[in-house]
Amino acid sequence: MKRIIIALAAVTMAFSATAQQSGHDNYIGLNLGGGLNSMTYSPANGKHSLGLGFDAGFHYAYFFNEHFGLGFGVHYTRANAYARYNYTEVTTGLTHLNNPNVHYTLSTKYDNWKERQTIGVFGIPVEFFYRAALDKKWTFIGGLGFEFDLPMSGKYNLSDGKYTTTGTFPALGDYVVAGMPEHGFATYEAISNSKIDNLKLGVSIIADLGVRMALNNNWGLYFGIYGGYGLTNMLKDKSDAPLVLINAKEPAKHDYNGTFASNEIDAMHLFRLGVKVGIDFGWTCKAEAEEDESDLVEYEEEDDTQAIADSIAAAEKAAAEKAAAEKAAAEKAAAEKAAAEKAAAEKAAAEKAAAEKIAAERAAAEAAARQSAADRAAAEAAAKKAAADRAAAEAAAKKAEAERIAAERTRAEAEKQIKAIGATVYFENAGTSAKFDAKTDAAIHAICEALKADKNLTVTVYGHTDNTGSLQVNMKYGQKRAEALKAYMVKLGAPAASINCVSRGPNEPVADNSTDEGRAKNRRATVELK
Repeated sequence: MKRIIIALAAVTMAFSATAQQSGHDNYIGLNLGGGLNSMTYSPANGKHSLGLGFDAGFHYAYFFNEHFGLGFGVHYTRANAYARYNYTEVTTGLTHLNNPNVHYTLSTKYDNWKERQTIGVFGIPVEFFYRAALDKKWTFIGGLGFEFDLPMSGKYNLSDGKYTTTGTFPALGDYVVAGMPEHGFATYEAISNSKIDNLKLGVSIIADLGVRMALNNNWGLYFGIYGGYGLTNMLKDKSDAPLVLINAKEPAKHDYNGTFASNEIDAMHLFRLGVKVGIDFGWTCKAEAEEDESDLVEYEEEDDTQAIADSIAAAEKAAAEKAAAEKAAAEKAAAEKAAAEKAAAEKAAAEKAAAEKIAAERAAAEAAARQSAADRAAAEAAAKKAAADRAAAEAAAKKAEAERIAAERTRAEAEKQIKAIGATVYFENAGTSAKFDAKTDAAIHAICEALKADKNLTVTVYGHTDNTGSLQVNMKYGQKRAEALKAYMVKLGAPAASINCVSRGPNEPVADNSTDEGRAKNRRATVELK
């Protein structure tokens, strides 16, 4: 017992630094306990006291969900109890061996007679469990159930005291026969042992209460208390025999019946209450991922999911506000252009009317000057048209140049963001939902603005994975991660035709896949400008 506790303590010290709680579905392990492993009964003429014992076993538990489970196993219980007698027992109606017609009365006086009962029980427990995680390392576990108790062995150990037998024969009157060991009448010391052989199968109610400390993702230590009480009587039959009886065939010998096979008790129940420690191995069985995307399981924490949702909502809101601002600016520019065109048209109409009036007056005054005026007016109109065409061409050139410069600036800003920050997003385990921080999101927005400004610009999104799982599954996850980032960029306004998606799978790691930190860095998607 002491060596096992020291070994468990050493295992705890060795692994507790990296321990973390995991809610597995299955547990298998060993446990060892000790305490009041005893029997309860009420002797008619003696005093009963409980004894110490131990309990060792193997167990398996299956949890249906986060809190509730069912367990069973096998274990061996060693139980002890004590009885002490100080009284005189009288047995009447006995027959003398050599003369069947002679009857006598046997008196047995017990003086501080101490008897210890020891039994070994093979148990099959069935328990319902409840668990609740206290933190990442500790879990509370409680159990309640029943157990089938099969007695394997038992003996009486007579360690102290003595008893004296005497006989009274009616033919001798009141004369007491004593000091005749050849006839079974003498004083005997408690120096012998005898076998217990009148026990039967019992049923007990059992309970456990304790905590599990996770050593790592699979192994854990259990510390707790246990209890149990027999619901059924483990004695086969009620006996009318005394504790000690002179052997009918060999009077010098005595038949020791013991407490369980005598008239001292009517029933005996198994009783257990103690502490125990155990070590177990936990695991969870999960089905392989289906090709259908709907069967993929995301392993994101609730806080990360909310943060990503908030980030996406903020990005969508910003994009909507920007689109609204651009629409308002376009409408304002169109209105200003329409007003300018209307003013020009009205001015031209006024100038035309004035010219026509002058021409008419001059035509009425001077017929010869009319043609000259008409020619001059035509020349002036041609010059005005040429000037207007030249101004329009210059405005168009300026606008194209401004758009070119803006596109180059947007693209340069995107390249600057990528060089300064990097356009890399990361993913959890087998998930396809990206985690953005503010800097990475700014780089993605800059790339999307460049794609909207320059229709000839294209980018490639590369999806990467760690080396967990098969190459076929990882290539699929790499493609889905690239497509997930593309979908986010399309939401920001980037043209879908300008974004290509390529899966690199586990082929281009940037960190060591043998560590959790390295695998987390390899689960990523990157954007490259072309």
